Amino acid sequence: MRETFLKKGEIIPLNTDFVFTSIFNNQENIEILEAFLSIYLDDNNIEGNLKVASRDLRLESMASRSKQVDLILYRGKDIINIELNNSFTPNLIERNVVYACNMHGGQLKYKDNSYREIKSTLQINLNASDKTHSKKLLEQYSLLEKESGIELSKKIQIDIINLQNYDKKCYTLREKKLARWSKLFLAKTDMELENVIGEDLMKKEVKEKLIEEVKRCSEDREFIELYSMYSKEELERNTILEDEKEEAREIGREIGLKQGLKEGRKEGLKKGRKEGLKEGKEKGLKEGKKEGLKEGIKEGKKKAIEELRKLFIEKGIEEDKVNEIIDYYDKK
Repeated sequence: MRETFLKKGEIIPLNTDFVFTSIFNNQENIEILEAFLSIYLDDNNIEGNLKVASRDLRLESMASRSKQVDLILYRGKDIINIELNNSFTPNLIERNVVYACNMHGGQLKYKDNSYREIKSTLQINLNASDKTHSKKLLEQYSLLEKESGIELSKKIQIDIINLQNYDKKCYTLREKKLARWSKLFLAKTDMELENVIGEDLMKKEVKEKLIEEVKRCSEDREFIELYSMYSKEELERNTILEDEKEEAREIGREIGLKQGLKEGRKEGLKKGRKEGLKEGKEKGLKEGKKEGLKEGIKEGKKKAIEELRKLFIEKGIEEDKVNEIIDYYDKK
């Protein structure tokens, strides 16, 4: 465990969840986000057009539950979602895709079919993990036709900035500044932070505000205690653990469902056999009574005819005449 204070010149990095949330989920610090996004989107008309929105995201699943994303911004009606990832597991990637799709589809209200009017959704993943699958600084994903590469829709896009790849070769001024922003998110000392910002990454007043905000967080006793409790590896491991727990819960639900169906069928078969046996006995008894009655009538009739024959013969009636009478009553 680390000591519960920071060394001289040490800061809590911006890629720490609670610092990221404290600084960027604040409309008063919107100039910092404008400085970042003006470079990221290569657009100088961002200033004054961004608004920090609620982080709450409603997910409908087996059990309706509320989730909080890291940061949601509105540029007009367009959505920009920024997610900070200190681990980058398959489960986390799928989760963020679900978040992006939920935000995109959630723009339409009930019975609103004006799909052409839907605004764009951009998700930017700040991947602070060094366990990335890519050597690129920036990855950009959209809906494309596999062979031709034709874009199906321009209104939803998911990007990944691999912060640890800030030292990869950059060719354009935008790429170079984006690499500096990546290094800025990982900076661990005030000197490193100031050197990375330099004089041209953002306006002087924005630079001063960012440095002031990082200093505020790095001097906050609760933040220091939280940060000091875990090393980077522990923070990453805890994030992965939560992702694995969620994945395990999903697997558990599937296994439970299969097991439940198996046991349900077994129990149903047992109960069905018992009920079938009872029903069969009742039906058999009913059918048996019916057949027994039929056989009893037949046997009684036969016995009555024999008695009648015997009586007629005793009365001296000729046998041929007796047979004729018996045949007549037998056919009735």
